[in-house]
Amino acid sequence: MLVFHIEAASLVGRRPTAAVRQVAEDLRASLARRDIPAYVYFLEDGQAAVSLRQGLLARVDGRIIWWTSPHPSRRGGTLRTFAFAPATAAARLAEHYATLRARQSPADRSRP
Repeated sequence: MLVFHIEAASLVGRRPTAAVRQVAEDLRASLARRDIPAYVYFLEDGQAAVSLRQGLLARVDGRIIWWTSPHPSRRGGTLRTFAFAPATAAARLAEHYATLRARQSPADRSRP
């Protein structure tokens, strides 16, 4: 699988730490093992973003991985969730990825 990194942090701001880089790469690799394409972007604030598809973006700070679930909270609001381990995050993100793909219109299903 093609690996794509955008190094925005080299332009301005803080550079991501080795921990941020490692966790982001571990998450991307865990997703790749599930045949889910993901792209890692290093951000100006020293964090990383792992993009799976439109509407599903995980943030990494080196200790915690968090994202917005496609499912609403019990009260109907936005549900933000997190994981500490890349493998755990990948398993849960895979479920959310499948949910978003199922919501996609039939004409768009040819795209990942």
